[in-house]
Amino acid sequence: MRGTTFAAGLIAAGWIGVVQPVATAVGPLSLKSGSACEWTVTYEGRVVCVYAFAPTQKKPYVRALATIDGFNILRDSPADHKHHHGLMYAIPVNGVNFWEETPGSGVEKPMVVLANTIATAPDGRPRAVFRHRIDWVAEGDAPRADPDTASLLIEDRTLSLTVDPSSQEVALGWHAEFRPGPGLQKVVLTGSDYNGLGMRFQADLDPVARHLIAGTQPDRDGTRKDATSGGWGAVLFDTPDRPVTVAVFGSPGNARGAPRFFSMRKPFTYLAATQSLDREPLVYRAGDRFVLDYLVTVYPGLKTAPVLARRGELWASLRARPRH
Repeated sequence: MRGTTFAAGLIAAGWIGVVQPVATAVGPLSLKSGSACEWTVTYEGRVVCVYAFAPTQKKPYVRALATIDGFNILRDSPADHKHHHGLMYAIPVNGVNFWEETPGSGVEKPMVVLANTIATAPDGRPRAVFRHRIDWVAEGDAPRADPDTASLLIEDRTLSLTVDPSSQEVALGWHAEFRPGPGLQKVVLTGSDYNGLGMRFQADLDPVARHLIAGTQPDRDGTRKDATSGGWGAVLFDTPDRPVTVAVFGSPGNARGAPRFFSMRKPFTYLAATQSLDREPLVYRAGDRFVLDYLVTVYPGLKTAPVLARRGELWASLRARPRH
């Protein structure tokens, strides 16, 4: 049975089984919701993460992700690319485009909240956890009350956020488990070189952005774009008053291993972790299950390549440990 309570506005929009989150706090970390479709995490009273999944949106995404002192680095739906939403994951599936938001594009439709709580991380710190099910459907199937039968993909997404005051780190784990929709013999995942887990940044950060991909600095002269494979990718924003580093780490267990990072600086700064779907599609068949794991970290100040490499190694080693 899906969910236990229903939000009237979401039912009217064709959603089912959406649970109203309950405000909760453990120590300095708190999770609350101003509505049934937006969850906010604060640390010592400062907003560090906002996850949005309103029925008017075509995809759920992280609308705000901030440093420990509350400086949000993300930009949502700018005029030049309205479909760029903070930190988001989208790709084309069976020819349906879930990245852009033009007529006929697909809808990542949240169907049921599985958890929204503060739990305890393995190191003992509090951790905010969001879990919900998402049906990836063609636009025409989105209004159906239960589009499961028409889904191209069914995703169980878990986001977990922790704050480490000793390293001044805000860390967001992005874990997604997928299976092909019922009745499909196969799903084919394709995309451009930038389709995957991507993020758009505040406009005033763009001019000072510097990319690092696994320790190398790609050529960003003029309007050059780059797609380079590596275990991690980062953007350093060297502002005079508030320098910031954001990094994305890909799990070696993801299909094709290390991500291929798309990066650009002009006309705006962008970073996306991809699976090289522009080079070769990924194909999954009925009964298959597949997983994507990423870690996104944000820090005040500028981090060096060795520091980021060690952080990625630590995360990968923790992912590799047996779970009981």
